[in-house]
Amino acid sequence: MRWYRSDAARDFAVAANDGIIGTAGVLLGFAGAGASSTTLLVASLSALVAGSVAGFGAKYAELAAERDAERALIAETAHDIREDASDDLDDLAAHFVERGVSRDLARGVAQQMHAHDAVGAQLEAEHGIDEPMPRSRPVLGALGNAAALATGSLLPLLMLLAYPAAWEEWAVAAATLISLTVTSVLIALSARTSVPRALRRTIGIGVATMGLSYLVGLVVF
Repeated sequence: MRWYRSDAARDFAVAANDGIIGTAGVLLGFAGAGASSTTLLVASLSALVAGSVAGFGAKYAELAAERDAERALIAETAHDIREDASDDLDDLAAHFVERGVSRDLARGVAQQMHAHDAVGAQLEAEHGIDEPMPRSRPVLGALGNAAALATGSLLPLLMLLAYPAAWEEWAVAAATLISLTVTSVLIALSARTSVPRALRRTIGIGVATMGLSYLVGLVVF
């Protein structure tokens, strides 16, 4: 499978999108308020740090809760099988029958699977869990999400450093739209969906965020 069709590539692009839009919105809001270059730099760095830390915490909490729920489900399944395996065996056989397997064959397959790994068989058939989440997954997933958010946030910051003050907001806006185009294409390719639809959706959100932020800066200050 090509790298850009992987779930990891899509997750990275989605998180990078959030970083791009969030930081660009902050910068355009401050720019609309007439902030100095120093203020814009501090605002962009704050958005990068805060966004990355928040992204780490949110993803860690999500994955940790998912792992806790999965572990509770594994324990409950193991307890049910120890108490009375016959009901679970019947459920597993019925699962195969629903998918077109004859009753006798389904029963035989269920019995063999239970003999090999009863808990694993029930988890895969009833809950789609073929491999329990490892302990390291919440931390690694959270680090990846934070890195993607930081990567997205860096682009508006680099534009801020590269262009003169008079053109900063336009440079940030242009860089943001170019970056969102790249990440939108990556998301569409990884999900095998329409590229034009992804572009309209993501760039529309980016333009709306920057426009509203800039307007708020103008109105409030």
